[in-house]
Amino acid sequence: MLRVSIVKGKDRKENIKRAISLIEKDIAKAIRTKKSKKLFIKINAIDSNFPLACTHIEALESVLDVFYEKFKEIVVGDNTFVFTKNKGGPYNKILRKFPKVEFSDLTEFESEDINFKKINRKISVSEVSLLPRKVFTISLALPKTHDTFVYTGCLKNMFGCVIKNRESLHAMNLYDRMFLNKYTRGNQLKWQNLIEVIEKTKPDLCILDSYEGMEGDGPMFGTKVHLGLAMCSLDGIVLDKIAAKICGFNNIPYLLLLSNKNQKDTEIVKEGFNSINEISKKFKPHYNYKY
Repeated sequence: MLRVSIVKGKDRKENIKRAISLIEKDIAKAIRTKKSKKLFIKINAIDSNFPLACTHIEALESVLDVFYEKFKEIVVGDNTFVFTKNKGGPYNKILRKFPKVEFSDLTEFESEDINFKKINRKISVSEVSLLPRKVFTISLALPKTHDTFVYTGCLKNMFGCVIKNRESLHAMNLYDRMFLNKYTRGNQLKWQNLIEVIEKTKPDLCILDSYEGMEGDGPMFGTKVHLGLAMCSLDGIVLDKIAAKICGFNNIPYLLLLSNKNQKDTEIVKEGFNSINEISKKFKPHYNYKY
């Protein structure tokens, strides 16, 4: 039986630690199965100038509090200029408490080609890091609305493991994305391209820091929504589907396509609330939602 823990509380860090503890036996088994002494925490560090759009440093600290002594090596990263240019930026302060943590834009690790389909029937060859397949990997993200994919959480976060030709995910160039007829023609290809990334970078553990989320013009320019939640599961598909529903979205195409291939019985382990309806809020979608 697959388990998803959801905790509601008044403290971000404690929520995350409690969510982890509620399925700690499942996590311990997954760590033993992976047989890796190295941990990779894939955070969402899209742009540190927009802190609401990024993994909160307290969320990272709480995860490190739990897992720091369980692994000999720990990599924290994302393929964004927070790590390519700023060498960790605002996350650097965690090194005082967790000195063995290494920051990375993932380009120094082994990678493989990934083919993204485009609307002109061509293929764009990109590269994706193999790190999530080699070591125990945690996707530590937050729930946000998105201009192209409606909702993003732990699985879309893994797109940050693509280290070359990232823009090709959208099946067209940036200029063509301005035209709605082309934008909508590319939908099926965009969803399939993202699924390809997710299947190549599947995290071993997903932790969604839902203390705050973003609605409206996500994934960067939206506004804050307070939820007061933390979620944790070994299965990102199930976790993200539940999280999307909590945010008011029942139809997330890439999640529906993934779940059709991965149907599993699920148990929700709750703390601090009684029902999903009690913790749900209807997020305002991105203005391109209808397309």
